[in-house]
Amino acid sequence: MRKLIAILITALISLPATAEEVVFTSQVTRVYPFGNGTFVITLQESSPSCTRTDNYYHVKVGENGVTQEGLQLMFSAALAALASGKNVSIFFDSSSSNCYINRLSINR
Repeated sequence: MRKLIAILITALISLPATAEEVVFTSQVTRVYPFGNGTFVITLQESSPSCTRTDNYYHVKVGENGVTQEGLQLMFSAALAALASGKNVSIFFDSSSSNCYINRLSINR
């Protein structure tokens, strides 16, 4: 019986951490590219699900399933939303303090 309990505890501990995906909608106030190829989007309101205090939502290749092509497409969409004053819905991982975005959409 102890062996079974030990196996169950080990199995539960070794399960991978799952990301909690959150959707949040607001107006883009800044798109800030970094020299390493990543960029940050800041929004007019901050999501209560993101623990950062600077209201930065990061986009980075390899984080939350983002590819290089996906990063470039999101960068273009974020700039279009900023230029047009439209709201965006961002989908991000709240299990990380960087709130990594893996997709976004521009809303009417």
